[in-house]
Amino acid sequence: MIKILVVEDEPDLSNIIRLHLKRAGYVPTTAFTCAEALERLAAESFDLIILDIVLPDQQGTELCTIVRAKSPCPIIFTSCLDDSQTIIHALQSGGDDYMVKPINFDEMLARIEAILRRHRTAPSLPQPGLREYPGFSIDTDHHCVLLAGQEQPVALSSIEYELLLYFADHPNTLLLYNDLYQHIWKADSAGDTRTVMVHISNLRKKVDPNHTGIIQTVRGAGYIFNSAPHNAAQPVPINGGNLL
Repeated sequence: MIKILVVEDEPDLSNIIRLHLKRAGYVPTTAFTCAEALERLAAESFDLIILDIVLPDQQGTELCTIVRAKSPCPIIFTSCLDDSQTIIHALQSGGDDYMVKPINFDEMLARIEAILRRHRTAPSLPQPGLREYPGFSIDTDHHCVLLAGQEQPVALSSIEYELLLYFADHPNTLLLYNDLYQHIWKADSAGDTRTVMVHISNLRKKVDPNHTGIIQTVRGAGYIFNSAPHNAAQPVPINGGNLL
């Protein structure tokens, strides 16, 4: 029984989302304000939250920050706002995905299924133990990342941790935007590069605060993790040096 909290202040849309979720076999609960959503969350646990950006009493991003401080529960934002700044702010507040209204409900169900599948599946850990890199290390036994000289783990979201592991498992390789989306979100990106870019921007700030260029951008294509671990063999050239 997968329970989904729908936080949407427009009654007709809330009801339509609820009906689509029920037909797909989910158990939906609705809330029309942030305060009401917090009451629902205090009373029971949910497997996923669908969260509108603009709510009567508070911004959805503020509610996301509150939830994310206590729970890794996946959050899909919905909004009629399609500007990059709003999307970036929503994802930086802790959102897993962002959908622009009017909602394509088949797409919504596909994204829900992909996110839930990703959260049910443990990250691939082909090389257990401590993997050391310049400036940080990945502790795959405890699923955490430590900056050099610090004792407390870096506060990474599950997506950020999985992205970093995927980069570390594919050093010196051009990883395309859509490839990253498919491997981490378990779905096709449908051309949505902003979601990937925002999560990687957040990841960079956390694991590479000194801007050493561990994750290199190949503009218009994707990213390269260009730092070999201290305890690994030297990297091989990237396709003979040809990135594209």
